[in-house]
Amino acid sequence: MKITLKKILFASVMCLTMATQAQNSPLETSPEQSCETQLVKKLDFMLDGSFANENVLFKEIAKLGPCGLDEFDVNFFGNMDIFNTMLAHISKEKKVEQMTFNDLYIEIVKFKKADVYKEIREVTIASENLGETIGNIENWSQDLTIFENLGASQDVINKVYDYLKAHTDNKKTYKEILGLLKKQS
Repeated sequence: MKITLKKILFASVMCLTMATQAQNSPLETSPEQSCETQLVKKLDFMLDGSFANENVLFKEIAKLGPCGLDEFDVNFFGNMDIFNTMLAHISKEKKVEQMTFNDLYIEIVKFKKADVYKEIREVTIASENLGETIGNIENWSQDLTIFENLGASQDVINKVYDYLKAHTDNKKTYKEILGLLKKQS
């Protein structure tokens, strides 16, 4: 095989290109860089109308993950009603065409500092954790406290307790138990 100057030059350019791409790879960027990069971007999804689809909205909010948003935050702020509330605040100062992810992020941070958000987050996470817990009579006193803190009615509490007493070898989560009890009602 004859190696020509053209082949050497081509191979050198390809190696340089791959090395540059590897250095600029999103996998190599730190969360801070990724966050900063996202914050300066415009909210283009607002201009093309795609934000009306909640799936698109969730994906767009998820882009702020490197800025410290977790799964709960993405689900919460990806809710159309919550998003529209924040949008109303932002639009008092900026036109939609001028809005960036930074504007959205500032509103999210303000919202997250509010006591009502903290309470909703705490209750939702506690409820999800309880729903994933396998109910058993041995742990009932601990789980009862969680049910009470979540504001469950005495009727629901009694039905769950009765179910656990009747099914001492239960393998169902509280979410599944509540689903069964709801069907029986």
